Amino acid sequence: MKYMNMDAYRFSISWTRIIPSGKIQTGVNEQGIKFYHDLLDLLGKHGLEPYVTIWHWDTPQALEAEYGGFLSRNIV
Repeated sequence: MKYMNMDAYRFSISWTRIIPSGKIQTGVNEQGIKFYHDLLDLLGKHGLEPYVTIWHWDTPQALEAEYGGFLSRNIV
């Protein structure tokens, strides 16, 4: 990206990668956390500014089934 004169990188954090079940009580995927930690480290190492999208399409199936996804006030 640097050789293309880019100075920033936008990416989404996949909720399902971090909390596969959609519920924090069932645990966090440490490998998912490490993936984003490593990505941020790499971007910083190369002088690229990260722009993070918190939600971009993937809602865990458990939350979709239980609440109807983001149509529910319980999720928002």
